[in-house]
Amino acid sequence: MTRAELEKLSKEELINQNIALQEQIQLLALKIAALEAKTNQNSQNSSMPPSSDKWKRPQTKHQPTNKKPGGQKNHKGHGLKITQTPNQTINLKPTTCKTCHTNLTNTPSTQTNTRYKIDIQIQTNTTKYNQHQTTCPNCQTQNQAPFPENIKSTLQYGEGVQTLSVLLTNYANVSYNKTQKILTDIFNIPISTGTIVNHAETFAQTITPHLNEIKTHLTNTEVANFDETGARVEGKNHWIHTASDQQATYLTVHTNRGQAGIDDNGVLLGFRGVAIHDCWRPYFSYEECLHGLCNEHLLRELLGVEQNTGQVWACLMADLLRKFRWFVDQYKAFGLDSLPVECVDEFGFEYGRIVSLGLGVNPLVVGVRKRSKVRCLLDRFLLYEVEVCRFSWDFRVPFTNNLAERDIRGCKVKLKVSGCFRSVLGARNYCRIASIVGTVIKQKKSVFHTISGIIAGTIPTLLQNPAD
Repeated sequence: MTRAELEKLSKEELINQNIALQEQIQLLALKIAALEAKTNQNSQNSSMPPSSDKWKRPQTKHQPTNKKPGGQKNHKGHGLKITQTPNQTINLKPTTCKTCHTNLTNTPSTQTNTRYKIDIQIQTNTTKYNQHQTTCPNCQTQNQAPFPENIKSTLQYGEGVQTLSVLLTNYANVSYNKTQKILTDIFNIPISTGTIVNHAETFAQTITPHLNEIKTHLTNTEVANFDETGARVEGKNHWIHTASDQQATYLTVHTNRGQAGIDDNGVLLGFRGVAIHDCWRPYFSYEECLHGLCNEHLLRELLGVEQNTGQVWACLMADLLRKFRWFVDQYKAFGLDSLPVECVDEFGFEYGRIVSLGLGVNPLVVGVRKRSKVRCLLDRFLLYEVEVCRFSWDFRVPFTNNLAERDIRGCKVKLKVSGCFRSVLGARNYCRIASIVGTVIKQKKSVFHTISGIIAGTIPTLLQNPAD
């Protein structure tokens, strides 16, 4: 607008134009702030996964000291332990005197030191079964000795090869191609990738009774953790759902992230305990159980609010949650099962005061339906106060949902290696086998020997103390 045009405008028109410009500036400032907040998000201050973080050179937090490197004085060492009886003992005795060269072969000696060498011996066993036929001398009937029940073809692989196929592809997350090369190079076994796939599929179908045992246990447990993560299957988005506790892990895959996928997992359908999750809304549709939220997720989002907006209430709430987590840990260490009533009341009072402070800073805007992320977080604290604070009076409830996140992490590693699952059947088989592996690890058993025992039919149950 030129100077002449400005002179023609009245005072009232100039004021209205100024107000309009101020409103436009405020709107642009809000958009800039929103874009900056989005740019500053990472896995430390939001719900974004660590894989989405941009790589930055890590800053070392090590402070130089005058101490020497290595173990310090009076440090109790933890060296390699001998857990097996030696298969062979070799006595090293001097045969000749190093000074006068006298023969010491028959001279008595004293043991002064001992050293051990731990090694493995790789050996492939091939067993040949010759079936014989005998004619009965009385009735001339032709009699053939039957093959063992597990010998079903002219040439087949034994339990050891099948176990390694399952272990490498579904526990170590090695690709089928590399698994084939490992078995061929180390064991000289002429095996194909198709056979390795068949081994995994066969094992996944034989473990149905064990999966039912795990599912029944989790349905009847007191506290269970639930989570879900995305996976590419046949070029489409699918979701891997997990249900777990300290003794067992159960994974399933479904096209739906919400209630349909959770129902397909099945654990929550009959669950009556406390369900720990990250506040994904479909979980709250299961009203026959109690709920507890992952406070670590909340701490990350509170950090994001503090960094991007500088609002004090976020810092106060984070400090409050950490403070009472410390209290709970201290009481647990002394063998107690709950905080004093006055301590819980103090927690609730401070919690309500901080939420009120945040609501005053972030009021709802009349005429604007969409809430800001900060307001959404505040509403979550307001609506789910019981679920957020449940860890403070029920010591069975963990502070975080980290257990479920750890149980589902192997799936992400598998996807990193393979990129995707080529078929729904392959994804389901992986989840079934991962459920067995995760449970065996929690039971502190050998994964190799357990899988081998399941294949051989010698392990009827996985859980030491299954829930009835």
